[in-house]
Amino acid sequence: MIYSKTFLEQHEPHIDLMTSCANLHSDPMIYAELSGVIVGCNEALLELLHLSSLDEVQDLESWFDPQGVNMPYLLSKSGEYRGKIRSDGMEYDVAVKSEVLLVDTNPIVGVVFRDTSIIERARAAERYFEHFKNKFLTNISHEFRTPMNAIIGFTDLLKNSPLSSWQQEYVQMTSRSAQSMMRNIENLLELMQVESGSVHTNLGLFNPLEVYENFSMQFCDLALSKGIRLMFLIDPHLPKTIIGDQDKILAILRNLIQNGIKFTEEDGSVLVEILIVKEEGNFVEIEYAVSDTGIGIEHERVKTLLRPFASAWENQRKGRDGLGIGLSLSHKYVDMMDSHLMLASESGKGSRFSFRIVHQINEEGIFDFIEGTRAAIYTSEHHLTSQGALLYKYLELFHVEAKAIHDLVTPALLESDVLFLDVPHLSPVQIDALKSTYPSLQIIPIMKQDYGDQADAIIESVPSIVVLPILPSSLHKTLAVIWNTMPKEYIAHSVEVQSVPKPDNIKILVAEDNLINLKLLETILLQEHYRVIAVDNGQKAVDAYLKEKFDLVLMDIDMPVMDGLMANRLIKEIDKRDGRGYIPVIALTAHALIGDRERIVAAGLDAHLAKPIDKHFLLQTIERYLKIAQQKRQGNLV
Repeated sequence: MIYSKTFLEQHEPHIDLMTSCANLHSDPMIYAELSGVIVGCNEALLELLHLSSLDEVQDLESWFDPQGVNMPYLLSKSGEYRGKIRSDGMEYDVAVKSEVLLVDTNPIVGVVFRDTSIIERARAAERYFEHFKNKFLTNISHEFRTPMNAIIGFTDLLKNSPLSSWQQEYVQMTSRSAQSMMRNIENLLELMQVESGSVHTNLGLFNPLEVYENFSMQFCDLALSKGIRLMFLIDPHLPKTIIGDQDKILAILRNLIQNGIKFTEEDGSVLVEILIVKEEGNFVEIEYAVSDTGIGIEHERVKTLLRPFASAWENQRKGRDGLGIGLSLSHKYVDMMDSHLMLASESGKGSRFSFRIVHQINEEGIFDFIEGTRAAIYTSEHHLTSQGALLYKYLELFHVEAKAIHDLVTPALLESDVLFLDVPHLSPVQIDALKSTYPSLQIIPIMKQDYGDQADAIIESVPSIVVLPILPSSLHKTLAVIWNTMPKEYIAHSVEVQSVPKPDNIKILVAEDNLINLKLLETILLQEHYRVIAVDNGQKAVDAYLKEKFDLVLMDIDMPVMDGLMANRLIKEIDKRDGRGYIPVIALTAHALIGDRERIVAAGLDAHLAKPIDKHFLLQTIERYLKIAQQKRQGNLV
């Protein structure tokens, strides 16, 4: 510690306490009288101010600037303050702590300065890095998804083109590779988001039946390409609306379903169950589970299964794709929602992953349930098919008493109200024979969506048809006809059973600045007989909307001149001003990180579709929103 000559002469016998206190600090420090005269300092202070001796340390007021704290207050009170030190044109952020000591009955103030400039610079660097990281994730997601949308989209279009067998094989391999690459990119980007701490639980209100039924259609092509039966058992007792983190639940299910399909061989099956396990007061506990008949998981691998990249080497060794991060990501999401990812598996026989989430109920369920109906499910096999077994479970959930039969000449049919036919081929003659044998029995065939002409041939002979894949909404329509609570004419058989050409007067506005993706969308929509007006920025979209009336708008978000969010706001204003009614605007964007959907929908768009676009899901979404718009125009919806 360095003291002034005058101070030493007056107080040298009493400065031991001051020196001892000073030795406790490595930060710059001074001792000063209440008048402001500096009587001592340490070497650290001289180094900070680039001075060589105490004589060069001038009056405190010239270089110390406590923010909002005047010097007399600082020197008369003990405490901690923030301030700045100025020296040689430099300014330092400091934390100031002062203590009052008595030296030979004279009050001396010890002031310690801790340089916080380094800390502030570190915080600024951290903020910059966080901003850079978020920008990087957003940009790389966008730059991957935009070209992958074109690659996957045009490859899918090629599948339905007249190609030779080897060309079809090449296209299939290209499609599988592109889908695999996209899944790996999505999982990797999501894992980076989670590890950075930028992902949090985001609770919101949603309709579980609508969300999960629409979600189920995204995996049909993937399962079909491997020859796997993909089935969904969605509880019809689910509330109409609940509160939960919809995006994370769907992300978990997506990873589990994709894994189930990947590790299941041809002719196997994957079952997704979304069932109520407990309802108490205003809360409902739902179990989400994905079961497969695949290769299963060896016991010794279970402990490392949830580690990121743990199964990457195993996948490479066995010729499978995947970075091994889907389960790790799912585990982290489940943990965020205060739940646990549970596993039951047996090597060679399959696996079942499940988790449970407690949701707050906002509105009660929408389905009516009439007990007492007796149903029979017929299959020519000696056991129910997988879809027959699924129908059996659904009927139980709808409070219908069901039994399986394998013979059409049986007393069980005399005791039944309805017969579900799970057969590969069926003709009107067979139906007429059954109706003459069992006049009071209602006959309901189970058919795939692509049965087409075969379905049309029998449509008038039956009250309804169960269309695969079986989902609670469509099955409820069939049961409503059986229960006589809904007229047969209410069900649009041809729409449910096969895809029909859309009316030529439905006009869709497409705004997309990437010309390749714009061409892809035009091609898909024109093949479905929609009329299409295409533009390459938001301003042109608004201009086109002012000139013409449209039934629906597909809107990219990142576009030059005017982005999709601003264009949507202006379009909605035009609707209000001109009284056009409800025209759906659907975001079709490469912004697909966690939180992007909420941000875009909150900005006023009606729906969010992430690139790369699944053709069938895109068309289903368009049909659904056209139907909603029609119902609103008719006054059936508010």
